Amino acid sequence: MTTDPILRAYPENGPVWDDPSEDLLFELFRDIEAGEGTFLIVKRATDPNGQVYAQALRREDGSYVVEHREGDAEHHYGTVVADMRAAHQLLTGWAFGLPDWDQGTSWSTVAL
Repeated sequence: MTTDPILRAYPENGPVWDDPSEDLLFELFRDIEAGEGTFLIVKRATDPNGQVYAQALRREDGSYVVEHREGDAEHHYGTVVADMRAAHQLLTGWAFGLPDWDQGTSWSTVAL
């Protein structure tokens, strides 16, 4: 019996991954660090509107813009972190609903 995925990972380059593990997300970030694209999006596959997601974008200086959206523009937040490991920690925390995943980070509302 197959089950519907809970998460989907969308790297800029490469295939879409259903229910990525923490290790796979790390490898996708390593691909970004190696120059294979600049962003990674992780969506809740269970959201029919596609508006519940987290994403990370690598900037030229090696830092990352990390955002998460919880359904609408009023609940879209972003931050900048120093490196790939910090971005991976935030995306993994969001994806797996880890307790306090967003604590200790300064989040701002993203104006679109």
